[in-house]
Amino acid sequence: MPSSSLQVYDHIITHVVPGPNNISYFIAFFLLPTALLIPPSILSHRQLCFLFLPLIYALQVRAFSQMGSIDVLGVNLALWSYSLLAFRDPRGTFRRVRVKSKSSMTESADAKGSQVWEEAYPSDLRSRIPWVLTLMVSFRLTNWKIGESSHDHAQPGKGLTRREFLKVVSISMLQDYLLLDLSAAYVQTDPYFFQPISIDTPFPPSMPESAAFAPLKILPPRLVRASTMAAQIYAAVNLMFMLPALLGVALGILSDEWSPHTWPSFFGSFSAVSTKGIRGLWGTWWHQTSRQVTSTPGRGLNDLLGISTSSTMGFATLVTSAFFFSGITHIGLIPPHPPAPNVSVNKMRFHMGALFWVQIAGFGIELMATSLLRKYISRLPSWVSRSFALSWTATWLCMTLPLLAVPFRGMKYWDLYPVPFSPVQGLLGKGWFTW
Repeated sequence: MPSSSLQVYDHIITHVVPGPNNISYFIAFFLLPTALLIPPSILSHRQLCFLFLPLIYALQVRAFSQMGSIDVLGVNLALWSYSLLAFRDPRGTFRRVRVKSKSSMTESADAKGSQVWEEAYPSDLRSRIPWVLTLMVSFRLTNWKIGESSHDHAQPGKGLTRREFLKVVSISMLQDYLLLDLSAAYVQTDPYFFQPISIDTPFPPSMPESAAFAPLKILPPRLVRASTMAAQIYAAVNLMFMLPALLGVALGILSDEWSPHTWPSFFGSFSAVSTKGIRGLWGTWWHQTSRQVTSTPGRGLNDLLGISTSSTMGFATLVTSAFFFSGITHIGLIPPHPPAPNVSVNKMRFHMGALFWVQIAGFGIELMATSLLRKYISRLPSWVSRSFALSWTATWLCMTLPLLAVPFRGMKYWDLYPVPFSPVQGLLGKGWFTW
């Protein structure tokens, strides 16, 4: 590899996003599937755990030390290793749900007439390799039965036909692109996104370049700025999921068994927010890609203490685990030396993680309030209770989303216009192309 390419890569993992720079990092990733390929006849579940898990963690500690930070993939590996080697026994209890459509490739994988069967841990190595490798990338455990009724009853996952998927995703991506463009255009007019000022700082005087957003100034600055951040995060995350999925289906290079059109949607129904508040926001609407990974330590603690996950204490443990480790995972987005030298990297990491950690308190407040006010809430008209839930959720996000301003400014996320072609900027007479 040319020296210049190495320098570019080093710049990226040092100043843009953390990444591997040593062999220990890759060995740790290699060990997890290697462990799962060893049949129980050679190493029992307990032996496999005590042999491989400490080794994986030791390699990760060494790798992170040399990198100068943790990273998202590495944290996910640590949690996934605990889940598959310690808490669960996939070789003994997991079943891969296989679906073979007897119909044309344009029909859904769960369409009538499809053949569905379960595949336990294969005895021969040739069949075991795809079984294990598929499990390694199945973070949501879609099309896997794991011995938990709450998860298993929804398997196999229900998807769309290829044509339906392409239509739905194309419309969603267009909406997300325009939302990202519109919010980015506003960001360019508000100094809050570039200067370390309070989110409640009054809007600056109207300028010609910000005239299009002048009507927003009748609203509280905190509401406008927090809403802008929420819109950008949602649109960017959804596009990050949708774009590769769209390409995979559109190119037709994947069989139904692997194609994203057979997967459950990444995001749930937003209507859950109007009925359950922030519990509906995070528990149903927001993407669940990492739920199985981040909540597993909580499940393990519940099992150790004999606490039912359906109890209040068991639920609290799961919520605490999910948000605590989500915060740790997102800290892995902050590189050792962020672009803004005047912002403490540890302060950026704390604020990034704190967004998720404070949600634990939000869940507690909401549960306590709904428990105390249950008999009064049940008497309210549906539209009133729904409006209250939406207002409470919006208020909570206005209080907590500003935590991200410190790491986002320090990473200079807002300095780069997120889309190359901007209909909004073009209509405002500022040019159609931004890159």
